[in-house]
Amino acid sequence: MTYPLGSILLVFDYQLPTTIKDKFFIVIGENKHKYNLLSMTTSQIYFDPKFIRHGVIKDRNMSVYCFECGKIIGKNGFYFHKNTIVSHRSNIHCFTKEKIAKLNIQLQDILLKEEFANLIYSFHQSNIPNKYKIMFEQILNELYE
Repeated sequence: MTYPLGSILLVFDYQLPTTIKDKFFIVIGENKHKYNLLSMTTSQIYFDPKFIRHGVIKDRNMSVYCFECGKIIGKNGFYFHKNTIVSHRSNIHCFTKEKIAKLNIQLQDILLKEEFANLIYSFHQSNIPNKYKIMFEQILNELYE
């Protein structure tokens, strides 16, 4: 199966370093051999809860993008049931298509264009390696062609 940019994927029984659990990812790129994905975090939020709001959150030296609980972000009405964050410093992953094919994945929805653009822009503006900045810049260019 092919997943378009902005796809919200739920991977069942995903192997984490210390446990196995269901995990959300967002597709941010694809080529002939691989997918670039952002992983979501719902179980651990490492900043003061009073800062929680939808969009970019900066607290001390941490920068994240937050999908606020209950806010519709998908074209078909998808929303997260818990506040869900993507860290600008550690949530970018590259999976081969072979690995993707072996995972138990369910497509949940596709991000609304404005939501996807805001997410990508937040990464482009954050302190990430240049190879990722270039990738995010290309995505933004494609979104607004």
